[in-house]
Amino acid sequence: MANKKADEKSEVFDVDKAMDRLDEINEELAEGDISLNASLELYKEGVKLAAQCRKNLEGVEKELKILNGEET
Repeated sequence: MANKKADEKSEVFDVDKAMDRLDEINEELAEGDISLNASLELYKEGVKLAAQCRKNLEGVEKELKILNGEET
């Protein structure tokens, strides 16, 4: 099980895939023909993905500022 966690951490986060998945989640929730528990699980997944996207994009923004000499 420790190897599985190490593999997950070594994977590179793909913001494009995450955004696609967020779109899918949004569509599924908008349809409204799923159970409350399934909706809650989708919502949790969406919140987690959104936080990962935000963190990733903040890192990219910081890197761009450094490259442009705006931040030391």
